[in-house]
Amino acid sequence: MAREAAHGAAEGEGPPPGGPPPDGLPSRADARRNRARVLAAARASFAAEGGMAPLGAIAERAGVGAGTVYRHFPSKEDLFEAVIADSVEGFVAEGRALAAAVDPGAAFFGFLERVVREASLNRALCEAFAREAPGRIPDAAAGARHEFGDVLSVLLRRSQEAGAVRADVEAADVQALVAGCAAMEQGRGAGVLTAVMCDGLRAEQAVTKFRNGMGEGDGEAAAPRDEIGRCEMCGDPLPGDRTSRAGRPARFCGAACRQKAHRRRTRTSG
Repeated sequence: MAREAAHGAAEGEGPPPGGPPPDGLPSRADARRNRARVLAAARASFAAEGGMAPLGAIAERAGVGAGTVYRHFPSKEDLFEAVIADSVEGFVAEGRALAAAVDPGAAFFGFLERVVREASLNRALCEAFAREAPGRIPDAAAGARHEFGDVLSVLLRRSQEAGAVRADVEAADVQALVAGCAAMEQGRGAGVLTAVMCDGLRAEQAVTKFRNGMGEGDGEAAAPRDEIGRCEMCGDPLPGDRTSRAGRPARFCGAACRQKAHRRRTRTSG
């Protein structure tokens, strides 16, 4: 431990308080360079291995001792949060630049595609986006993610006002979609799931129809139940409960149509 600390001190700590550094010790500029090297090494290691990347391997990649890493970042979690904050701040800067785009819809979807693409190639970002439980998000990363949420809200609101994005989604919904999509896109690289996500957010998908007749979006009332479920044989409305004796959704209006369907299947199979 003493040898590690000595190596760390020689690697790049600033001068002691109250005076210039002794002969042979590096300056504050050296310390800043060492910190940048640690961050670069951590960024590469966390991107490949996520939060499980060993701190010793990060120090070795940076070309410094473990003591130097600990002097700049007291724990691996502190180093992880610094890397995540740096990455998310890049997204925030890009989002702010897009906030005044002439085409809000294109800016919004382009931003989502870039975030998912970058996160899908970075295990650390995927882990950070998935951290939703209170108290689990490191302080610095939490601040960056808060700014990310603010920027995303602006882009979403402008694209909704322009009629490009469905009106029944909120920024929290989009963040959840981004986190899930990035995780699912890892190793795929095709971007198919990202395209599906974006298509589902477009304005023409403002009303989602479910099989039981319930509708969501734009304040539209659900269609009457007897206008949705129809018998597969005669086309008459299904019974109100629409549940068969086996507990499955009803397919026929009564026993007669059920028997007709059975006879038809028997003749077909014969």
